[in-house]
Amino acid sequence: MKRLLEDAGVQRALSYIKADDDRTWDELMEFCVIPAPSHEEQLRAEYVRKKFLEIGLEDVHLDAVMNVFGTIRGTEKTGRDRPFMVLAAHTDIVFPMSTPLEVKVEGDKFTCPGINDDSRSVTELFTIARAMIDAGIRPYHDLVFCANVCEEGLGDLKGAKFIFAQEKKPYAFISIDNPVDGGIVWYGTGSRRYRVTVHGNGGHSFADFGFPSAIHGLGNIIARISEIEVPKLPKTTYNVGVINGGTSINVIAETASFLFDMRSDSQEELDRMEGIMRAAVKDCIEQENERARTRHGITEERYMLTAEIEQVGDRPAGTQPVDSPIIRAAWEAAELVGITPELRDETSTDANIPISMGIPAICIGRGGREGGVHTTSEWHIRDNDWKAPQRTLLCTLAMTGLEGVIEPKI
Repeated sequence: MKRLLEDAGVQRALSYIKADDDRTWDELMEFCVIPAPSHEEQLRAEYVRKKFLEIGLEDVHLDAVMNVFGTIRGTEKTGRDRPFMVLAAHTDIVFPMSTPLEVKVEGDKFTCPGINDDSRSVTELFTIARAMIDAGIRPYHDLVFCANVCEEGLGDLKGAKFIFAQEKKPYAFISIDNPVDGGIVWYGTGSRRYRVTVHGNGGHSFADFGFPSAIHGLGNIIARISEIEVPKLPKTTYNVGVINGGTSINVIAETASFLFDMRSDSQEELDRMEGIMRAAVKDCIEQENERARTRHGITEERYMLTAEIEQVGDRPAGTQPVDSPIIRAAWEAAELVGITPELRDETSTDANIPISMGIPAICIGRGGREGGVHTTSEWHIRDNDWKAPQRTLLCTLAMTGLEGVIEPKI
């Protein structure tokens, strides 16, 4: 890291990032008001594509799922199979297309849904790429900048999964996506998500009283799930986040559903939880049908409840040694630019995918002060915002290497 910091080209690039901060901010003001729910990132993808071309990155393109790529070629001559690493930030936000996206200013606080997560991070890709090109920095290995899709919610890490499903994979991956500028997420909390749907015959609430209700069955399942005990370590959680169903107050519901999220640092615990959830669904549906038979004399199968379980998300868990080179590089780079490094373990990110595959990866913080993430009151205060992309540049160069300065650390 000291050798990197002493290099004239690196010094110029770091100075460039600081001087470029106002332009990066202007780009954030443009970018954060572009709607981009998961699976609907077209407008943002086109914005990024044009920026990558303006900056002068090579091989600028979109892949089949709308990830956007641009490359700074390395100095190593290894033909078509030359190794590369990826520096990424995601384009999607958690808000639906109809959400008003307007930047409101109150003193030094700027408020807009998605202004930080992950809009700020995408604009940091721009300033890092500009700085490297301005300083003439060519890493030893290819560096691919990527604005990827579908990190949030039911996007289910589709962009990252697509990248690592290819035959030729990055040898290292850094995602900029943490609310703490010195944050380093070094392992992946796994999650599985399901839509549980209960079906019934329905009927009039008075005339057909006793027919099993999809909503009653659903409520029974949720009550059973809420009694599940989980360990503190490995940390394991669950949540019913969305409920849908019914048509009117005096109608026995034909259909009802809920979305269920479970998370754990352990794949084995996720397997155990899934088994408990599936058993709860089966048992509760049988109870509701038996109640209809014994209490109300309903015997025809066409009136009985059925349930289906659809998996709608799967983020694998994974870990790596805490003293691995990519984590040490992020830590030391933060200290060198005046950011307090901090190991974070509270989330799952795009880095889950490579970590689960044994590929070195981290998720690191973006610049500035922020709060209200995933709310419509999400806010940002400018506070030495440039330090985070400076740290990211140093960490990235430690992984790719820089000819005449350092060899790649992976």
